[in-house]
Amino acid sequence: MNLPKKLTSWREALPTILRRLAIALAVVLVGALAVGSSWLTHRPVGYSGSARVSSALSPDFASGFDVAWELTAADLGVGGSLWAYKEVDGRLVAFFGGQDQPPTLVGLDLSGEKPSVLWRREIPDVDSPMFAWGDSVVVAGQTIRVADGEVTATWDTPIPTHISSYFDDFNKKAFINVGGDEVNPADGGFSRVTSPVIVVCYPRDKPDAVQDFDYLCLGWNKDGTEAWRYKVNLSPHDLQGPGLPLPVTAVDGYVPVSRNFGYADQQVGAFLHLADGVLVESATYNAKTLRPVADGWVLEGAVPDDPQQRALVTLAPDGTEVSRTRLADPLMPPSDLYFVKCWDEDGRVARPTSEQAASTLTSGEIPWASVCVQRDQHSKEGFSLMNGRRLMATNGAGGAESGTYPESLIPATDGSLILSLPPKDKDSTDRNSSMNLYAVPSGIQLASLEDVGLHDAVPFYDDLLIASPARPDSWIARLRSFLGFYPHPDTVLMGITPKRAG
Repeated sequence: MNLPKKLTSWREALPTILRRLAIALAVVLVGALAVGSSWLTHRPVGYSGSARVSSALSPDFASGFDVAWELTAADLGVGGSLWAYKEVDGRLVAFFGGQDQPPTLVGLDLSGEKPSVLWRREIPDVDSPMFAWGDSVVVAGQTIRVADGEVTATWDTPIPTHISSYFDDFNKKAFINVGGDEVNPADGGFSRVTSPVIVVCYPRDKPDAVQDFDYLCLGWNKDGTEAWRYKVNLSPHDLQGPGLPLPVTAVDGYVPVSRNFGYADQQVGAFLHLADGVLVESATYNAKTLRPVADGWVLEGAVPDDPQQRALVTLAPDGTEVSRTRLADPLMPPSDLYFVKCWDEDGRVARPTSEQAASTLTSGEIPWASVCVQRDQHSKEGFSLMNGRRLMATNGAGGAESGTYPESLIPATDGSLILSLPPKDKDSTDRNSSMNLYAVPSGIQLASLEDVGLHDAVPFYDDLLIASPARPDSWIARLRSFLGFYPHPDTVLMGITPKRAG
């Protein structure tokens, strides 16, 4: 008996259809397993570290990066975009705005396995600068305690919107000094206040007959009350009156004051005590030569009985001269102290005493800090030395050569590695490179923040980095996110911890 031709063709084709179906099912199954495996592989591991606030890294990061946690705006109970964040009093303050949502501050505790929200507070529209000040933040004319989000003071006179840490008489902008950090509202972040007061010098906005000053300088306490005030007037060559405090690191509450009209030469003839506005007259110095140290200031001068002989001049915090030490063939000129940055064993930025600075200049060694980076005499930008050893880098041919790393580098507390943008390379065309981990001093790359979908990050604890990821809207980014790679959709903040064994 002969089967119909049509039935015969179906019987012959059936194995082919089954094979194709089996292959398709296998592909789907493998894809599902791959996605599941990827999600398991890239699942956040949580934070379980020491919770020690630091500006340096734990050496454990040499193993690479793991994602401790990810947060979305929905996780934090807010809308809009993350505009700024800052460590304040051991906690994280994040500022959200935009998308027709009221500006909102969120206080976070990062010490647990996952971050916990301590408080949320809506604030008025923010045009003026934001400050991290001791245990509080000052935002939109309110002083807010970070521990519980309570408003502890409301400023009757908020900080002006258009303000700068550099004197600009041409545009008549208000001038501000916060004890070290530069203030630029255009940056949109929090400025760290390291002095007892914020100094704001307001330009005259009324005729001479009404206001007998060109600038009125006020010291503001953290609660928005006035601490002191003085007037400054302009002449063809000088600022008449106390002058304007320079935007440099305060030493024991003192900063140098310039009376130079152009404010470019920065001739210093007095030192201002920021807490009470008391001015201490001093000899005249060029501010560009002054270097802050732990117990005062140092600069290069001359020996009184031999003007040709260089000396290290040390000043008390208030500018009173303490000593002049002869510098006989120093291995490091005093000006190079400006190009040395050091950290102690706890990851805090460290400064030498005047005696330690003198020893460093004559010996070229820096035994008073755990980790120090500095320039060498041939590099004008970036750091090329760490703890006296030359930093290396891998060149395009795969060989080793001397490396110069950007000044934004972050070292490990033991000096064994650095987190940095790639070392400077005049031939590089990469304008959007990520921060990488490099071994010291070899310069061998150990890991990259690209491994966890980031370009940059900052230390919060020594074993926890935080970052706000940039999420390009592309099909590749969406596919990577679907496959479980970081960052995931809508992530606004990530915590990065050292990669765990296995």
